[in-house]
Amino acid sequence: MPIQHVNGTALYYEAAGRGTPLLFLHGQGLTHAMFQPQIEYFKSSYRVIAVDLRGNGRSGKLQVPSDRVIETQCEDLSLLLGYLGIQRAVLIGSDYGGILAQRFAYLYPDQVCALIVSDSAYKNLATTFAGKTLFALAVLSQLTSYLPGEFFLRSLRAMYNRWDLAYQNLRMGWLHKRTSEMLKQSMAASRIDFTAILPRIQVPAFCLAGDQAEADIRQMKETARLLPRGRFELIEDSFHLSNLCQPNLFNERIRRFLEEQRM
Repeated sequence: MPIQHVNGTALYYEAAGRGTPLLFLHGQGLTHAMFQPQIEYFKSSYRVIAVDLRGNGRSGKLQVPSDRVIETQCEDLSLLLGYLGIQRAVLIGSDYGGILAQRFAYLYPDQVCALIVSDSAYKNLATTFAGKTLFALAVLSQLTSYLPGEFFLRSLRAMYNRWDLAYQNLRMGWLHKRTSEMLKQSMAASRIDFTAILPRIQVPAFCLAGDQAEADIRQMKETARLLPRGRFELIEDSFHLSNLCQPNLFNERIRRFLEEQRM
């Protein structure tokens, strides 16, 4: 079992292939397994690393304050890359993993050769009074995560009835969730505002969103606009977690971007 002890915790990861390293960062409440279609596709041409972030999956506990979660997880990843002998990697982050990828690219620019972010956010947009009220309600709703995972499966099935692979991954995430740590990461993500740091990230960047996910589209378009070398594309007939809704399209877009960058 590939587990590396770094930064006071244990990180579970899987690695395959040779070539330019691609580091995959998973979404909220999920694990490295959400990138299985990408691992299988890219491992013949690239060195693929998929990790369970601290507080998720088979990795160690998230024993840090919520205002230190993202920075600590970035430290973990920096040390893991060093252990693996990787000087620079392409970061590929979805959902919460996309938030982490953006922050990592700012904190550790020398370890990043390109940035790929999908179905994620650069900022908590709840800045008005109404927005803050809605955000407070959303935080309260997070407390429902303490209910059994089966409680949510019917509505989840209805939401993802066209995208079974995404549903199956989300279903496993809910059934095996680490509730307190998931809530702490949600609180950390709710505080982000990368408006000032994105213009300082100078690597080639690619932002994607499913064409059925309006909130993701708004966030990813603005992220691409703020990144000096950013661009944005839609994944057709796709919802949140576009890498699972349309894995073939997602993989083809990523491969094309990497080839254009000669990676």
